[in-house]
Amino acid sequence: MGLIGASCLVDNLEIIAKANELCNRYGMDTIEVGNAIAMAMEAYEKGLLTERDTGMKLEWGNGKTVLEMIHQMGRSEGFGAVLSQGLVPAAKAIGGEALNFALHCKGVAFPAHDPRAYTSLALGYATSPRGACHLQAFSHVFERAATAPDLGILAPLERFTTHGKAELVIKTQNLMALFDSLCVCKFDVFGGASLNILTDWYNKVTGFAVTPAELLASGERIFNLKRRYNIDCGLTAADDALPERILRQARGAGGAAENLPDVGAMLAEYYQLRGWDTEGRPPAGLLERMNIN
Repeated sequence: MGLIGASCLVDNLEIIAKANELCNRYGMDTIEVGNAIAMAMEAYEKGLLTERDTGMKLEWGNGKTVLEMIHQMGRSEGFGAVLSQGLVPAAKAIGGEALNFALHCKGVAFPAHDPRAYTSLALGYATSPRGACHLQAFSHVFERAATAPDLGILAPLERFTTHGKAELVIKTQNLMALFDSLCVCKFDVFGGASLNILTDWYNKVTGFAVTPAELLASGERIFNLKRRYNIDCGLTAADDALPERILRQARGAGGAAENLPDVGAMLAEYYQLRGWDTEGRPPAGLLERMNIN
């Protein structure tokens, strides 16, 4: 709900809760909806949209307008029909600078986790198979409080540096592939659900006797399989990119006022550590070793 509230500058909790309910009833994702409306609000503020275009004053903080726009999006009516196409198609339809207001990676809207606050998120978003997703790596929790001694993460990493972040993201992406496949909640990380514990659970449930290293290798294989699939669908290294606003525009205030993530440097190291080529493609030898055809 942070995208409907904070991103649209709506501070009325009752309206935010109602907006969340409406998104659920219409079957729309709250992150995508909040981003789309916020993008349109900025376009309205900058004069790319007028009240004639939108049918309403699409002003920041106007909760009633947000609710009405959600209804329109859910019913594909009025200007809501434009926003209901999705963040990027809607920005393209608006034209002009609107694409600069659409915060996304691979067409998926940013969640309420700013990679200028946790540098590893920038790399995680860029390399996530499905675009901007804070759960594909979940690495930022290891820049905040969590540790994973069995992965060599003995203490939380400094969140603003790029040092060690490629290795961190790779480790956590492989680990979270296991969490997803085992249907385990990722918040269990805060309760100490380490790789060793996951392996113990897995062996007790299945009767197998895999080692933590073998289980983690499965996570690596899963992630490389996703990458191979995306490449077969046309993905290139150019898609491992973030919006210029995140790379060039500092927040200017708060606890991460001036930090800008150096995605280029992290990405080059990431490809190398993954064993991929400079274009982000897993080579044939790597795929063969992992039994990926």
